[in-house]
Amino acid sequence: MNSPDKLVRLKAFNPDIRIEHVGDPGFSEYGILHTGLDKGILLNKAREIFNETDGTSYSASNIELENSPELPIIRRHIFGESEIQAGCCWGYSTSMKGMEYHRSSELLGAATDMVLILGRLPEVANGRWDSSHARFFFIPAGSFVELFSTTLHLAPCRVDENPFCAVIILPAGTNTPLDAGPAPAEEAISAGPLWMKNKWMLTHPEGPAAARGAYVGIDGVNWEVLPIGENLKQL
Repeated sequence: MNSPDKLVRLKAFNPDIRIEHVGDPGFSEYGILHTGLDKGILLNKAREIFNETDGTSYSASNIELENSPELPIIRRHIFGESEIQAGCCWGYSTSMKGMEYHRSSELLGAATDMVLILGRLPEVANGRWDSSHARFFFIPAGSFVELFSTTLHLAPCRVDENPFCAVIILPAGTNTPLDAGPAPAEEAISAGPLWMKNKWMLTHPEGPAAARGAYVGIDGVNWEVLPIGENLKQL
């Protein structure tokens, strides 16, 4: 099934949410769809490495991805020659669970079709974000999208019975443990406390990070994207 047909079916399976295409004008509030990058080697490598999981997993830095010949071009043209890391997020996620943001752009390469659930930092008030602000964007395989530093996001959602796979490129050290441990909840004055290096996070009460002590700062529905197909693996 090609991506346009998949989006049509995905919308039919999810009549209660509006799923937009990453190429639609509305995405410009959240990021940039990069069309001029040669990225086939990088995405193919990610599909080869990250294809088995029982849930949803994340690797912040992978040497095979970072040795891709495409990384120097991305480092120069997207990150201004700052030091970067290339990792991967992959798995069977279908729900929002929480929202994070960084003090930098994030470059996401879609090795498979997926849906991103996004929000905007200005929507956060006094450490709280209402999930009614959420927007849903279909990202076709082969796309590279830059998420602004003001864009709230978390793991992608799969769109069928197969796991999603996304290359995640960020400034070096992002999403690694803090030297002094997670910030206390009282630091969530405006937009959530620091959870990991260069990672501020709000979690939903139903999100797994809440049980690990992450700051619960999301009100409303824990949105779910129903994948295409029947008898799907629900994790």
